[in-house]
Amino acid sequence: MEQYNQYCNKHEKLTFKDYEGNIEEIELIQILIDEYESRTIEQPKGMNPVEMIQYLIDENSLSKSQLAKQLKVSRQLITDILNYRRNISKTMVNKLAELFSLNPSAFSKPYKLKNSKPKKIRQTA
Repeated sequence: MEQYNQYCNKHEKLTFKDYEGNIEEIELIQILIDEYESRTIEQPKGMNPVEMIQYLIDENSLSKSQLAKQLKVSRQLITDILNYRRNISKTMVNKLAELFSLNPSAFSKPYKLKNSKPKKIRQTA
């Protein structure tokens, strides 16, 4: 844990000091940090994929917009998923798993969507 904290501090310093000049070292440290986190940080059990995303947003102090930007999707898609209006696609499962260094199964469990109000169909004469 001590070494992990040292790497996190070094990563932060290099990133803010001279990102372009330190890109290779930053990427290497990021790999080490991600590997450590994937082995040691326990994934909360019993959460459905939407709860997991909300948990990760909170834990990483992200906004919906920031998450959408990192995943290269619209903010509306993130909002719809978090409000149980849309399912998480296989592509999104993989993006989330990669971003948070988690097993894709964390985001691919079944869950129920909220019933949306049926749209009124206008009849023409």
